[in-house]
Amino acid sequence: MAGWATICVLAAVHTRPAPPALSSTVFSLATVDAVSGERNMNIVTYAMPVSLPQSNVWAVSMFRGTVSARAMIGRRRGMLQILGERHADLVPLFGKSSRRDVDKLAAATQMGHRFVHVSEARQDLSSSVEVAQAEVVVAILEDCVGYLDLAVEAIHPAGDHDLCLCTLLAYTPMAGAARGDAPLPTSFLRENGLLPAAGQLD
Repeated sequence: MAGWATICVLAAVHTRPAPPALSSTVFSLATVDAVSGERNMNIVTYAMPVSLPQSNVWAVSMFRGTVSARAMIGRRRGMLQILGERHADLVPLFGKSSRRDVDKLAAATQMGHRFVHVSEARQDLSSSVEVAQAEVVVAILEDCVGYLDLAVEAIHPAGDHDLCLCTLLAYTPMAGAARGDAPLPTSFLRENGLLPAAGQLD
């Protein structure tokens, strides 16, 4: 009887109603590999601020074991780009393919997207003044809404994802903001059949 009771409990857990699909902002994480220096981009839909603006703390959850996740966790740095609807065509490339198989930036360039190269910012802990760090240059979509320069402070396992708590070092608006583009929501991807059903490849 105990075995049947356990099975019934497990069945109840697995058949528990799921919450409704919520819409969130679609980001692309730009990373640089610590060893190879390869630049890469992925799709992130689990990212948001988790403190008051003056604290500048963001949470970013990434599918474990991907190229982008390893690069961000390895260097503890990443640039989170806010995408607009004009970037929806990049979701299959950035979110459903792996850097192990395709050079995503080269493929995106062939699709007509353009990139600019920007230097990471770093924070001088003794003075809390941001200074340029020219050693690491990251590729950014020139017409994204803007990008957040993040430093990873803590990493927590979250199922098949790793949750990174990050300090926002700087935010830079890009051409998309000047044009008045709204951030791309996951509802747009869902309506157009572009949202990956089970996890992103990075």
